[in-house]
Amino acid sequence: MDEPNSNEPKAPPRFVGAGERFRAVPLAWPVEHGGKIYAEIGLKRLTAGEVAAFQEAIAKLPDGAAASWPIYRDADGLAVPAEVLDALDDDDKFEIDKAVRDFLPRRFHDALESASGRATGGSTDG
Repeated sequence: MDEPNSNEPKAPPRFVGAGERFRAVPLAWPVEHGGKIYAEIGLKRLTAGEVAAFQEAIAKLPDGAAASWPIYRDADGLAVPAEVLDALDDDDKFEIDKAVRDFLPRRFHDALESASGRATGGSTDG
């Protein structure tokens, strides 16, 4: 059965009645990088498509290269550069790390807990 006006563009799918998909964690010690001040770091839940793209990107990395989880966002919704994440005061990073588990897909929880030598949620290498 055809839908009425099926030639009209459809709105993209959206989550309804879902839990929290984004959280901003304020920084006690904001960081400036590239002329931009990072006063908070946002955490964004990933879609299935974003997870697939992340896994493809990891597969293309040279051996030993690390990849940051693609959940960190700035106030404009853009990805936070790795340099900013590495430059955060450790107390601010600790507060972010406490919230990471709520936003990281379950399939990555083991990697999160087995990460060694690097802050929780910072890298997929162990």
